[in-house]
Amino acid sequence: MLLTAIKDRSEEDLVWLLRYKTRRRILLAIGDMGKVSATALRDSLKISTGSLYYNLRQLRMFVTQDSDRNYILTEEGKRVYRALKEKGTISAADLMESEPPSKLSGVLSNIFFPVWLYNPLYEQKAAMAIVSALCFAISSALLIYTRQIPLLLHFYPIQPSPLLIIGYYVLNVVLIYVLFTVFTPILSGSIFKRGEGGKNLFQRIVFRITRASSYEELKFFLGLFVAILPLMIFPAILAVNKLFSLGIIPVEKTQLYYLIRDAFLIIAQVATLPLLIAFIAYGRRTTGTTAALTALVIFFISHIIYQLLTVGFVPGI
Repeated sequence: MLLTAIKDRSEEDLVWLLRYKTRRRILLAIGDMGKVSATALRDSLKISTGSLYYNLRQLRMFVTQDSDRNYILTEEGKRVYRALKEKGTISAADLMESEPPSKLSGVLSNIFFPVWLYNPLYEQKAAMAIVSALCFAISSALLIYTRQIPLLLHFYPIQPSPLLIIGYYVLNVVLIYVLFTVFTPILSGSIFKRGEGGKNLFQRIVFRITRASSYEELKFFLGLFVAILPLMIFPAILAVNKLFSLGIIPVEKTQLYYLIRDAFLIIAQVATLPLLIAFIAYGRRTTGTTAALTALVIFFISHIIYQLLTVGFVPGI
């Protein structure tokens, strides 16, 4: 039975494998062909490049690459493949006959769930380091010029030194990292299942948070600088307005000022959420639903803090 074949894996990993037909199709296709390139695998399954790389990353315990960068099954992957082939209710033919997604759904998926962005970025050290550094530099310059500091997904005017603004910016990324790390396993429900990581809830929380390698955590942290870059649309608009005296932002402390300012902020947040959701799903190996819930929880926390700060219940920054 399949459960016996991979009994050393956690229940969460098993559910992750079996829940999505695309991942079963990938395992069966690689197992049938022995080894296959990414292009041939994508064409045989008739899925997008982004979907392929996203699902291959989730299957990394079952799929690896040889010296020619062809995809092959690991020993665990072979056991799962044999179990899938032996199960009478699941066959390779059944899985391969499913209708491929339409071009429109593929385009919409790539726009609103852009996991394709993170495969080359996340898997290549140089790309991650360079792109993250560029995002950090651009964001820091915009924040310093407009005298804004971010707190989660909102911004607040401030008048300290440039170094203090940069410090606030980095601390905000650290805060987002911590919240994502804590809320993702909670919202996925994985820490409430008995299994690896300890018998009580606290032990399972600690295990889920700390089980990734330091290198994986560093990549996730650096990737956040990229994922929240669209949030800088707001200070970018303020900077352009200030630099060229466009007058698109009304006089401060007027009703129209707050209306237009918040409208630009919402545009920046809406542009940021898809990248955040895709990044959480890719970096934390979780479902798109869990990633979306996590991002929305962070957004609501940010909004509550923003409301408290702006109405004066909490001392202003």
